[in-house]
Amino acid sequence: MKRKFLAKDFAKALFTVSKDNHVLEEVRNAITSFDHLVNTNSYFRVFIQSKKITGNQKVEILNDLLGEIGHPLVNEIVSHLSGFKALSDLNSISSLFESMYKESKNILSVKGTVAEKMSEGEIEALRSSLNDLLGKETDLSIDIDPSLIGGIKLRIDNTFLDASIQNQLQSLRSKLLRI
Repeated sequence: MKRKFLAKDFAKALFTVSKDNHVLEEVRNAITSFDHLVNTNSYFRVFIQSKKITGNQKVEILNDLLGEIGHPLVNEIVSHLSGFKALSDLNSISSLFESMYKESKNILSVKGTVAEKMSEGEIEALRSSLNDLLGKETDLSIDIDPSLIGGIKLRIDNTFLDASIQNQLQSLRSKLLRI
């Protein structure tokens, strides 16, 4: 099996088995927690990359160590990873699983960029408007970019919409220069 297809195959298998066993939410929470743990704890990263610890030993250790925040399906997948590619494979598996999860639940990822912090009420109103306009539930994340004068930039999956004042001013400038 080629190395680059390993993550895709593992993600598909993890998604299919968790969906068939009605544990999709639990597995998603476990893989998210696992991903966070790997990104924040260097000892855990070394453990995952270790070639000296067998897969069975990894499963036992992970099941004992993670308890409620882990899931046996995720631990089993992780037990097959080792070496310097283990972390990138885990990241790929996590990303692919999340994409499959969102597609199955009809969730659309939306990333917004604004000039200043929005209140929870404003974020909820924007999420509600996007849900209505797009006909799907949105997973909205907001970033702050003080260099924007005002307005909003939205990235909806692979579509980029720029409704910032800065962009409108640049468009106006271009039109004026053509005159």
